[in-house]
Amino acid sequence: MKVIIFSILSLSLALMFSDVTHAGDSYAHFDDKGQLERPMGYREWIFIGAPLTPNDMNDGKAAFPEFHNVYIDPASWAVWKKAGEFRDGTVIIKELVSVGSKSTYSGNGYFMGDYIGLEAMVKSKKRFPKSNGNWGFFRFTNDNYKGLKKSANVLPQKVCMSCHTPNAKYDNVFTQHYPVLRAAKSKGEAGVGGK
Repeated sequence: MKVIIFSILSLSLALMFSDVTHAGDSYAHFDDKGQLERPMGYREWIFIGAPLTPNDMNDGKAAFPEFHNVYIDPASWAVWKKAGEFRDGTVIIKELVSVGSKSTYSGNGYFMGDYIGLEAMVKSKKRFPKSNGNWGFFRFTNDNYKGLKKSANVLPQKVCMSCHTPNAKYDNVFTQHYPVLRAAKSKGEAGVGGK
């Protein structure tokens, strides 16, 4: 009986691991018009960082004055840890959060306010063969920053690549701002949480 239970458990774990590491494009779903459907459950993905470029440190004119909570899908995270590459099918989500208060009981700083937007980048040779690195960029944020669209068209390359190409450290991704990615690149679990 123990052997049967162990075999079933081993098979279940193997299937789970297989789904995570060979999921293909399963985190990027496109409708029949070619629009990316807004990913659901991304807050359960791997959190890789929260860059902030506030207005008051940029003469009141920051290009992106909000927090960016950034997540990578689990299958791509597994490949990143093993091979140090963003696999075909990688989805990176950027959740926009306003700067809330600048002081609290613990002192002064920048504290998150409200959710104001959602964006994504998807790596796909099939869908974006002519784009730099095969990345497509999507914006689910409504123009008035109230609510999100259920699906989004790919943005023109110049909208995002004009910044990503010359400034992103690796494969059009700002890995220089994500210590989680830097620590784990090609190191497996040994690199997670430190050097």
